[in-house]
Amino acid sequence: MILLNFFKRKKKKVGLFLSGGAVRGIAHIGVLKAFETFKYPIDIIYGTSSGAIVGSLYCSGINADGLYKIMKSVSIRDFIKFKLSRQALFSSEAIQLFIEKHIGKIRFRDLKIPLGVFMTNIKTAQSELIMDPDASVATYVRASSSIPGVFTPTVINNETYIDGALGYDQEINVNKKCDISIACNAISQKELINIPKTMHELMDRSIECLMVSKSKYQASYYDLQFNVIEQSMSSIDFKNREKLVDYGFNCIEKNRRKIEAIL
Repeated sequence: MILLNFFKRKKKKVGLFLSGGAVRGIAHIGVLKAFETFKYPIDIIYGTSSGAIVGSLYCSGINADGLYKIMKSVSIRDFIKFKLSRQALFSSEAIQLFIEKHIGKIRFRDLKIPLGVFMTNIKTAQSELIMDPDASVATYVRASSSIPGVFTPTVINNETYIDGALGYDQEINVNKKCDISIACNAISQKELINIPKTMHELMDRSIECLMVSKSKYQASYYDLQFNVIEQSMSSIDFKNREKLVDYGFNCIEKNRRKIEAIL
């Protein structure tokens, strides 16, 4: 009987999934702040693209307030490194340098909270999940954030990787390492007020449409899934950073009853 009660009381592992979304990923800082405020546990974080950036910083030991301070000082220039390339406008190395600036050249085994990073193998079109203890955090976050046409692909061990949001990931069983899975998508499903007029706006909206579509078929993967952005926003404009943090926090606050019901 004592042994039975022990297993009944066994703590459930909570996995938090943070989507991509470029600048919109700032909303994940608000999500993390809400988890801290309401004392919700996080046993592992899975991140894609900007979700991997935020997740890697958090898992290294920087709390939500620390992330907020970084967010207030960051600009688009931190992610721009020009490189003559036929593949993209900018070098993805800038992403790696940004991560290393804040957490150093650490490896996955050095993280305070376990982290999984999604990236897309351009050859196979499959999403791959990296959690290798000996792997470089900054290198794989760079790979996960290599948006096609914007940042150059990342080559690791003779394999070429691009943004983790673009791959076909049906075969990845991410729930093996957590008992409860909560996904936060830095997207909005609301209709646009204005149709995109520039190339960037069109590409931005196209990626957002893809993410919305993926969130629908991935819904069965998770115990809970939230789209945290309340309106469509630019993926490169930092002027709404405060609002994005609020969106993330408010989303978790509004859904406390659902979250607490499964914890």
